[in-house]
Amino acid sequence: MINIRNETIKDTILYKPIINELFSRNETINIKNIQEEILMYKNNIINVSFDNKKDFYERDNPKITLIITIYNQREFIYKIYSCIQNQSFKDIEIIFIDDNSIDNSTNVINTLMKEDKRIQYIKNIINKGQFYSRYVGIKMAKGDYILVIDPDDLLLNNILNKSYVLAKNYDLDIVQYYHLKGNFTNNVIRKMNFFGFFYNEQIKNIFFKCSYRYLWDKLIKRKVFIESIEFIKEKYRNSRIIIHNDEVACYCVFRVAKSYGVLEQIGYFYNRENPNSITKFNFVPANINGRFHSLFTIMEFYYEQSDNNTYEKTMGGYNFFKSRIRYIYLKKIQYLTSGFNYINNILDLYLNSSFFNYNQKYNLKIFKYMINKQKLKILNSINI
Repeated sequence: MINIRNETIKDTILYKPIINELFSRNETINIKNIQEEILMYKNNIINVSFDNKKDFYERDNPKITLIITIYNQREFIYKIYSCIQNQSFKDIEIIFIDDNSIDNSTNVINTLMKEDKRIQYIKNIINKGQFYSRYVGIKMAKGDYILVIDPDDLLLNNILNKSYVLAKNYDLDIVQYYHLKGNFTNNVIRKMNFFGFFYNEQIKNIFFKCSYRYLWDKLIKRKVFIESIEFIKEKYRNSRIIIHNDEVACYCVFRVAKSYGVLEQIGYFYNRENPNSITKFNFVPANINGRFHSLFTIMEFYYEQSDNNTYEKTMGGYNFFKSRIRYIYLKKIQYLTSGFNYINNILDLYLNSSFFNYNQKYNLKIFKYMINKQKLKILNSINI
């Protein structure tokens, strides 16, 4: 079963119509074939043979670099590799960044490396988190374009070739395509309600007006990724952001990109069935503390990175608070056991700022009250 969800942009934005027939709005997305492709991987009908070794060569200038960060995800490595192998586009390099896994992920990847010279592997000495690990891969990448993917998800519908052709034909910094989200048998199509090409300041509006702030549904020019790292202030480059880290990375990419295009094709399946996914809610106090710290680091990031731009501070920092923290994580305050001073400092930064209106500050004050109510509860329990 597949449901459809559209993303809209309310502001009128000019676009350049796509001329190439391959990417016209009239092209039909074959949902049945895509669903069959997903079920093939679900049922482990996968191919990891190396019959066409001539396609697996080492290059100094591949067209696309695939970056896959892993942490104790050994069981998914063959599946994601099979997805890559089943793509018709072969002129790639594959970089696995292992965030200090303690399972035998290393052995699985070493087995693949013996047969496929396009694979590179690096293992962090200590666990640094996905945000840091992805940037390690980006700095290593040689491809003209980069696609960041998660090992428990799926690449679909020959998307590497389709997105690369569009990117090269129109010299696009970013190509975004549709994706599926859910489990293997019940998916939602996440698609934009706008299409065409966007340039310069229009691109920033795309980011702030859309909720799909992921890396894995976008083919991004490598030089733009590098510039986006340079755009990040030093204090955030090594930040341990364990959740919603795509939001920060996407903000930086969209901030430096000059051209963006929408490919109206499904290219990715975001798997919500993995019980060990970092996005799964976990009420272990230590994890909750890390999540809250990450969330407020992102609020601090938006506040500082946008300098004196009221629009970006509001659309980024405050709206992130409103959508991610105020509604989603408010009920999890009861599991918070530390980090109160850090959270209060960020809230005070916003409350003492002239960038936010009365209603926005009122919502921040309510949240601060809830935070400190939980802090007082914990202190009272310790005294008992």
